[in-house]
Amino acid sequence: MSDVGHRVQVEWMGETVESLEDLLRPGLRIVCVGINPAPVSVAAGHYYQGRLGQGFWTRLRAVGLMPSTGGWEDDTALALGIGFTDVVKRPTPGESGVTAQEFEYGRDLLLGKLKKYEPGIVLFVFKKAATTLLGSFTGNGFIGRSLGGADVFVMPGPYESSVTATRTLAALRERVT
Repeated sequence: MSDVGHRVQVEWMGETVESLEDLLRPGLRIVCVGINPAPVSVAAGHYYQGRLGQGFWTRLRAVGLMPSTGGWEDDTALALGIGFTDVVKRPTPGESGVTAQEFEYGRDLLLGKLKKYEPGIVLFVFKKAATTLLGSFTGNGFIGRSLGGADVFVMPGPYESSVTATRTLAALRERVT
């Protein structure tokens, strides 16, 4: 792996931006969908390198989807059948920097990717990405909806109570391990 990891130049709504490449391939068990990459992740060249992103990796380890690793988690996850993409490929420090037009543009691109790669589960890392694409719903976990033919799972929020988060993650663990 080069020192840029998965950092790439991509075309986004008519402009070239530095972002993270999609880590997708046929046969994935899960595709993790984020809102958009954080600048710290793009700088590192790897998904979920910020504070909230590190919490995501902790939860995947708790579910049993990820071993503790000394390397880059996204590389390990891909080897285990877990892929990554974002609805919006333009990095911003937070979701407030993403426009409604970008979500709409990214929605069509995401649906095309899901149709092409046909993962078993689409896992939304943050509820905002899921509600933007699927409309309003209550709760998280498996929400009884599908996207691109795959069941949708929405991770508990980073500030969710530990009891609720544990219960929600147990449903994912039952399905995938």
